[in-house]
Amino acid sequence: MASKEARDDVISFFDNLFARRFSDAERALDAVKEKSFGNTEFKEGYTKALEGLLQSYRSGDERDFLIRAPFDKKSMGRYKKEFREFIKDGIHASFDIGFFMAWSDLLQYRLDTEKDG
Repeated sequence: MASKEARDDVISFFDNLFARRFSDAERALDAVKEKSFGNTEFKEGYTKALEGLLQSYRSGDERDFLIRAPFDKKSMGRYKKEFREFIKDGIHASFDIGFFMAWSDLLQYRLDTEKDG
């Protein structure tokens, strides 16, 4: 997950986002923005992704990936693998790595909290 310092706030953000408690998600996002990530560009990419997730989920626009993509365990695992490969290939800017790390963390959260059957 993002940084050890921000982990609890990121989890709180995801908890509140999927419970549709948008004001609480915004507060958690503000707390994430106050944390250290070690790299300013990475942090900016990470927090921009979270802002986009909040805006997308709040709008409910069916054209958005977050709304229309299949989020079964197999699909989430595939998306997460693709995001991790993007992160690890070593040719992307820190901003991009942070952005896709946020998405990877979202998918890991969903996988961890998804109820079986």
